Amino acid sequence: LLQALNQQHQLRCSQVDIDVLHILSPQLRSWNWQCQATVRNDEVVALSPWPSHQLGLAIDLGTTKIAGYLVDLSHGRTLAAKGIMNPQISYGEDIVSRITTVTNSSAEGVQLQKLVVEALNELAVDLCAEVGANIEEIVEAVVVGNTAMHHLFLGLPVRQLAYSPFVPAVSQALDIKARDLGLHIASGAYVHVLPNIAGFVGADHVAMLLATEAWQAKGLIVALDIGTNTEVSLVNNGEITTVSCASGPAFEGGHIKDGMRAASGAIERL
Repeated sequence: LLQALNQQHQLRCSQVDIDVLHILSPQLRSWNWQCQATVRNDEVVALSPWPSHQLGLAIDLGTTKIAGYLVDLSHGRTLAAKGIMNPQISYGEDIVSRITTVTNSSAEGVQLQKLVVEALNELAVDLCAEVGANIEEIVEAVVVGNTAMHHLFLGLPVRQLAYSPFVPAVSQALDIKARDLGLHIASGAYVHVLPNIAGFVGADHVAMLLATEAWQAKGLIVALDIGTNTEVSLVNNGEITTVSCASGPAFEGGHIKDGMRAASGAIERL
């Protein structure tokens, strides 16, 4: 397989994922020696019949909602999109409540991680069903979220996020095998988690700055990422200053005397 990739596609791969090795010999024979290999850097991470989909999964892990996008990696087109409620909300609608829960009980931390992973698996299945694909055809995933959601998803310690200066356990980008997180996409696939910046300015804001190319803008602009946790960036000819604030109470109707949150029933009729 490695020789064929080098000779036919000039790809110098040095390793094959262990789960791919488990199926390599029997599957190549059953497929009459024709296959589709997914290569990430110098590693073969997935093997499938030729031709097959090569799909990517993009996840915005919000405090209140989770947004998922299924992307065809051959041309970058978004095939399906769906949003669901974050099931962690049963442990608190705000970040601080969830941090407190995990701080008081490590077992609850495991449960919070399990909840979000199960939700992502269900979301991936639903997205694939919309386009007639299998979840194993997802060969790469990218996940972003604020610093607390990032840490809860990865099972990282969050106690230090409850106190100033809110130091993340890790700030650089991470590449983790999907199977190590419990995601049921191609078992050799990686989950790329974008870096956190500082405090609660997390990977979701990095994704927004990259997607809007705000960092390349000329002159003075303001970039806002509005959610339960909101970030505001002031960009001045490539120099970026960012602050974050908790805007969840405004959306959730905190301390209001009349009305309700933007939920089912808020609009009675049109």
